[in-house]
Amino acid sequence: MIWLIVAGVALRTLLVVFSTAPYGYVWDFYYEGVQRLYGSGRLPASPDCWQCYHPPLFYLLGLPFYAIGRWLSPGGDDAMALRWLGGLSLVCGAIVVYYGDRLLRFFGCRGASRVTGFALLIAFPCLFISSYGPEADIVVAAVMSALIFHLTRYFAHPKPSGVLDAARLGLLAGLAAATKYSGLVGVASVATVTGIRALTGPERVRAVRDMTIVIVICAVVGGWKYLDNVRRFGTPLFANGAAAQGFTAAGRQTFPDHYEFFTIRIPQLMEIVGRGLPPRPLTDFPVYRSVITTLHGLAWSDMSFFSDPSRHGDPTRPYPLKRTQPAITRAVLLLGFVPDFLAVAGFIRTLRRRVFWPIAIVSVLGIALYVAWFLTQEAWGLKTKYLLFLLPPFVVYAMAGLAWIWRRAPAIAGDAVGWLLVTLVLLVHIYLFVFSVG
Repeated sequence: MIWLIVAGVALRTLLVVFSTAPYGYVWDFYYEGVQRLYGSGRLPASPDCWQCYHPPLFYLLGLPFYAIGRWLSPGGDDAMALRWLGGLSLVCGAIVVYYGDRLLRFFGCRGASRVTGFALLIAFPCLFISSYGPEADIVVAAVMSALIFHLTRYFAHPKPSGVLDAARLGLLAGLAAATKYSGLVGVASVATVTGIRALTGPERVRAVRDMTIVIVICAVVGGWKYLDNVRRFGTPLFANGAAAQGFTAAGRQTFPDHYEFFTIRIPQLMEIVGRGLPPRPLTDFPVYRSVITTLHGLAWSDMSFFSDPSRHGDPTRPYPLKRTQPAITRAVLLLGFVPDFLAVAGFIRTLRRRVFWPIAIVSVLGIALYVAWFLTQEAWGLKTKYLLFLLPPFVVYAMAGLAWIWRRAPAIAGDAVGWLLVTLVLLVHIYLFVFSVG
């Protein structure tokens, strides 16, 4: 595994060095909130910038990185400060991999299974690209990865754990809620898991005590932004622009006709990562309407968003043309369906196993709330980075599916799947190298 770590560090170094923009690879420019915090000395108000309505943990954590860059650069160069801000994303990406690996070991992955799962974690393209993209999604992914691991371990103990374990869950859930509204999935997941423990487990009084501790600490750490939203705007989930529709409790307009839930448009996916299509934003292509296709495409590649200047939709074209290799990208996208299908099989096969309930609850709640949100968006609702915190459960389920095939299927089928995963890992590393230096 040491070679996977070395490759991961080396590729991320290339990603930083050859980045086409000083602020890295981001969809939404969250760094504006950090700039405003540094310039004014106060947290930005929700209307101050396009993304300033989010809870402020990203801005607070990013401030030291940004400030160091300003102090070290001649004349306080902002470009250098933004590059240093990307260091926060690198740290968060490492945290996701670390807790993903701990989750694999917790579920008994050893030998080839653990190495394969670790390889998928460290080389997963969406996480890799996000590792140099300063925005709240990579921070919430790191916090949620830690929360998912500790929540799973908490639930697996035959008896309620100590006060400190409950306090840690409350702290992590509060930090998730203080990072982004999607972090409320962590709050709902912890409440559900501790509630099940209180209703069905032994020593229910101690379980209720744990749940109370979790709720109180979570509210103290992550609740003040929501209370402030109520005071200022009359709603706990205030947002700017089109995103506001997704957080409105009543009178929400939805656009289900804008999305296809049961199509997989492989030919169109292969086409969009190639060359020759007309210049236009990614959302203008019919393939983007296919939920499964787009989430898969943005999981295993950039789906041309960062490699074609016109895909972002910004008239300034912040990302210049990249010299990518369409053949390699297409191979990765096709082979990426192997762990996708393994994860679905692993999820179904483990539903009856109580130890898997916490990651199942997080996964179901996360996907359900995300679907409810993007149905209210006319455009740009589909982004895999919004579900990046589900990467550790995804890899665990993929390895569970692989283990089931190795146990139940003929040896030749199990070997074939194993070699497909090895081939995927090798090609992903080539793709990441080409993407980094292209």
